[in-house]
Amino acid sequence: RVAESALVMADMPYMSYRNPEHALENAARLMQEGGAQMVKLEGGAIQVDTVHELTARGIPVCAHIGLTPQSVHKLGGYRVQGRGEQAAEAMLRDALAL
Repeated sequence: RVAESALVMADMPYMSYRNPEHALENAARLMQEGGAQMVKLEGGAIQVDTVHELTARGIPVCAHIGLTPQSVHKLGGYRVQGRGEQAAEAMLRDALAL
């Protein structure tokens, strides 16, 4: 709200983008009420439809892959992701899909 020259990116809360329509509603609210200029969500290829819906509506999106804090327990804690060949290839596929 007080940023004069910085880009304001808001992290979409857990479960606030469980489908593209829900994501659009919540991203618009973050931008209108929270002053966000961009939204961040976690996930790779699984989020392609959501990212497409948001960007098609003019909402800038930063999609976070790799170590995703909202999924840290599923990943076994805060651990480096993409270290092995298969994991690195999966991360690359996620990045290319987005």
